[in-house]
Amino acid sequence: MKPKKRRDAGRARGEPIVDAVLLHTLEELASAGLAGLSVERIAQKAEVNKTSVYRRWPTREALVSAALERMLGDVSSQIPDTGTLRGDLLGLLAPICELIGSDLGKAVLRAAVTHSSASTVGELAAHQLENTSKPLRSVMARARARGEWRAGADPRQVVFMLVGAVMHRALLEHAPLTRRWLSNLVDLALGGVLPRG
Repeated sequence: MKPKKRRDAGRARGEPIVDAVLLHTLEELASAGLAGLSVERIAQKAEVNKTSVYRRWPTREALVSAALERMLGDVSSQIPDTGTLRGDLLGLLAPICELIGSDLGKAVLRAAVTHSSASTVGELAAHQLENTSKPLRSVMARARARGEWRAGADPRQVVFMLVGAVMHRALLEHAPLTRRWLSNLVDLALGGVLPRG
């Protein structure tokens, strides 16, 4: 009996396959939600065997978390040092606004936050917070060195306030994430973190 040809035979292995699987996972999450997400459909679109997907990501939640981590990591991995806290915060938030304001970004976030499993939503939210708080800690360290960060101001609370406001405007208000709106939001945040007096 002739052995069955693998769907991914002849394709480049490694990172290109990972990229394809994670991209189609985001598209599947956006269209079907977490509850309706099909690893088999993802594998077919990425032209790999379903077993290859499960070998790298044993559960759907692990696959979705990896896809979201990749998406958010690409957005927040490089933050320019503008020389001011205000400029750094705008540099951090502008690509996040662009992502959340996109059709794919809104669909993925809506699917994540409306899923019935609290543990899964908590895991996905933790990934988002961690990916955003890493560059914010660098922003905060630079601001402290310049004397622009008040002692006692909690960077995690700043993340929740800023990212939460962006998500609220995009998902609930259905309003545009304009540069002017973002600048006003950052100015409000600065009132809470800049040294007083």
